[in-house]
Amino acid sequence: MTQNNPFPRPSALQAVLLKELVKCAKACYDRGWSHGTAGNFSLRGSNGIVWQSPSGLNKGELNPESFIPIELETTNVIWPMKVRPSAEMPVHLGIYRAVPEAMAVVHTHPPFAVAASRSGKDIIFEGDEMQKHLGCHSHKEVCQVPVIVNPTPEEMPELTSTVGQYVRKGVPMVILATHGVYAWGRTPMEALSYIEAVEFLCKTKA
Repeated sequence: MTQNNPFPRPSALQAVLLKELVKCAKACYDRGWSHGTAGNFSLRGSNGIVWQSPSGLNKGELNPESFIPIELETTNVIWPMKVRPSAEMPVHLGIYRAVPEAMAVVHTHPPFAVAASRSGKDIIFEGDEMQKHLGCHSHKEVCQVPVIVNPTPEEMPELTSTVGQYVRKGVPMVILATHGVYAWGRTPMEALSYIEAVEFLCKTKA
């Protein structure tokens, strides 16, 4: 269902989760994972809305009022604003379309995960206890994290409709090669925890 209110506001619960999302953004900035204005963050709202972080702002200084309402169905900004939504918004929208249970998406640039993605091939883990946090029942299973070729700015909008084909059941993330990790969860902190896990795995694998 598409939002019809031209001036939507987050619900009480969504307002709490936006505050948590701001904390996640600050944590990524403080860890050196979101240098400058890098990184982007979003929350699934009500009635077909996604609350998307803006482009060009330092992610260590976001506030809950910074987020821009976007129609998931049409990808349109619901009201005109001086700031624009992140240019990587198509990845967020594609994830929400492909993963109904995803309520928040965290995108940042943890260095070991970025380095591990340079080949453009999926990242494979096996025999590591931490991989259970990424959906494995046992460390003896194979955990395969999808890696997607990093698109040009002109190609980025296509990911709204194509990113779903890379989503692997049980693995709550995709990585754009040489760029960064997009992880999703029921809450922002859950999504961030998946990025912490894959960064640990890539660091110990390096």
